Amino acid sequence: MSQLMPAPLATWMWRLERVRNGRTVLTKSQATTARADLAGDRAAHPESYVGYEEELATALDELDVLSRQANRHDDLLSVMAADRRRAEREARAAGSDVSASARARSSLAAEHDRVPAGLPDLLYQWVHRLIRYRAGVKIISPIEAAQAEIRLRNEADLRPGLYRAGVAAGYYHRAVRELGEIATAERRGRRDRDGSMRGLSGILV
Repeated sequence: MSQLMPAPLATWMWRLERVRNGRTVLTKSQATTARADLAGDRAAHPESYVGYEEELATALDELDVLSRQANRHDDLLSVMAADRRRAEREARAAGSDVSASARARSSLAAEHDRVPAGLPDLLYQWVHRLIRYRAGVKIISPIEAAQAEIRLRNEADLRPGLYRAGVAAGYYHRAVRELGEIATAERRGRRDRDGSMRGLSGILV
């Protein structure tokens, strides 16, 4: 009888796929922590990883590479460039005639559709905004992300039964984590004459 992929491995396989596609960024510290967490979970629950040895090895290898890279968007993307080109070649070899933009729109719509309608209103709104943000069609400033994270945490403290239980809990924890990353993300680039930062600060994570 087959079993589901362990949740930590599924989470990081999903996120690494977005790193390959240029839709998210992992810093050195995040990659190092993720690799240690995955290895620890594998040691604690070896039976859960039976049949997923190849996926685990791939995730650990990619996280190891990312953990040794500088925290720059272009460096992180270049790490995964070969894998991305391989996937594109495989798609062409399979005779796919769907444009990249059409695939992206389809994927984005499918991701929106997977969000359950029963989430608390504030969480529901931010889950959808974060989907658009990851796809590069929505801008969330660091201050806006920080304010949203605080509001969500306050709401969860007031109504833990709605935010920290059942299906909502997973969406809540992911939303506050991603908002925290946006709020504290390093912004590198040149300074304009008015002192504001340009360059990597405009890159959507």
